[in-house]
Order: sequence, then C-alpha cells, then structure tokens
Amino acid sequence: MKNQIESERILLGRRIRNLRNIRGWTQEELGRHADLSYKFIGEIERGQQNPSLETIVKIAAAMKVELLELFRFEQETVDKTAIENRIGRILKTLPDEDTRRLLMVLRVLFPVV
Repeated sequence: MKNQIESERILLGRRIRNLRNIRGWTQEELGRHADLSYKFIGEIERGQQNPSLETIVKIAAAMKVELLELFRFEQETVDKTAIENRIGRILKTLPDEDTRRLLMVLRVLFPVV
C-alpha cells in the first residue's frame, strides 16, 4: 500500500509539472498564481510532498483546470505493464455491450493485417 501511495504521489507531481510546462510557466510562476512557495511546488512535482486537498485545489484553480484534470495520470504513465493493468481494470468494469463496442472501435483504429 505504501508503494502505491508513493507511486500515485509521483504521478500527481508529474501531472502538475506537465500541465505547468504546457502553460510555459516556471515553478515560481505557478507558485505565485497558486499562492504557494515555488520550493513547495518543486517538492510536489518530484513526489516528495503529499499536498493537502486545499493545496491541490489552489493548483488546479491557478492553472484554470478542473480538479479531476490533475488526476488524469494516463499521460504520465510510461510503463507498458502499468498501462495494460489500468486498461484491464477498466475493461473489468464495463458491461458486455460496452466491451463489444470498444472492440469494434479498436478494430477500426488498429486493423489486424
């Protein structure tokens, strides 16, 4: 459990860094917009700090994104096994009809030769 929490904290930090970089902001600029220390921003981005909900809300508001956007980790995950596991968890929750639809979409996107 501890490793998963650390992993999620690292993914949150990467996501915040990614969104900050998309805006072309430095850590100092994000800190100024969110009323947080740039050093604290850096620690969050490196996964060294566990930010409170209040801090996460400030960061989302500063970057003008929905709170949930900070937790979209798909773009931050590069490990193929982690991605496959996440897809598997999603598939397990889908009703049969949605699974069939998804298969049709995948066949269109990735035709088998």
